[in-house]
Amino acid sequence: MEKVYNYIINNNSFEYNIRKAAEEFQELALVLTQKSLKPHKVNDKEITDEIGDCLIRMKVIEALFNKDEIKNRVDYKMNLYSGLIDTIEKVQI
Repeated sequence: MEKVYNYIINNNSFEYNIRKAAEEFQELALVLTQKSLKPHKVNDKEITDEIGDCLIRMKVIEALFNKDEIKNRVDYKMNLYSGLIDTIEKVQI
């Protein structure tokens, strides 16, 4: 798998990789919106296909940006969510 990712990252332009990622994320957003509005019209396979496509593109674009900044943002958001959960749990007691 790394061979494929490395090929995509090294042989496609930055702009192309960004466009392809945006396209895949928009397709996922579309099927998720359709599923929430008309659940009978979208099957789970359509969603899992788009999630898979997005995971591939996410790994590609992650390689194009600063890994430390990405990790810092993930850590920040997870700590924020953890604090919110703690607050909710205290209120429920």
